[in-house]
Amino acid sequence: MKAKVAGALLTIIVLSGCASTAGNQSIKNETQQSIASKIIKGRTTKQDILQQFGEPTRKTAVDSNEDMWFYSIMNSNMSAMSYIPIVGIFSNGTDMKSKALTVTFQRDKVANWTFSQSNDTVHTGL
Repeated sequence: MKAKVAGALLTIIVLSGCASTAGNQSIKNETQQSIASKIIKGRTTKQDILQQFGEPTRKTAVDSNEDMWFYSIMNSNMSAMSYIPIVGIFSNGTDMKSKALTVTFQRDKVANWTFSQSNDTVHTGL
């Protein structure tokens, strides 16, 4: 019984070490629809965006009246096939999910925003 529990714990530890997340966690669960309900062009302010999503991943000043804020997150997990002996040599890979939110401000108000998400699989092996 103890050996099974120890084996299960070891498996969980090994598999959890093969997943990684980078970027701004505030957009992790967002969708196009949820963003549209939170950001209203011409009304939503920089302070509103900071309260909703926190500090952006990157800020860019386009000119004296225009700023762009970027939020992004990427999550990668090694595919289950990578862990199967011999099979993993021929068919390993990584599943990657990413989301990005770009908010453009004119002075203090949102002028425009875009949201994108992608699900990709990268295969490697012989």
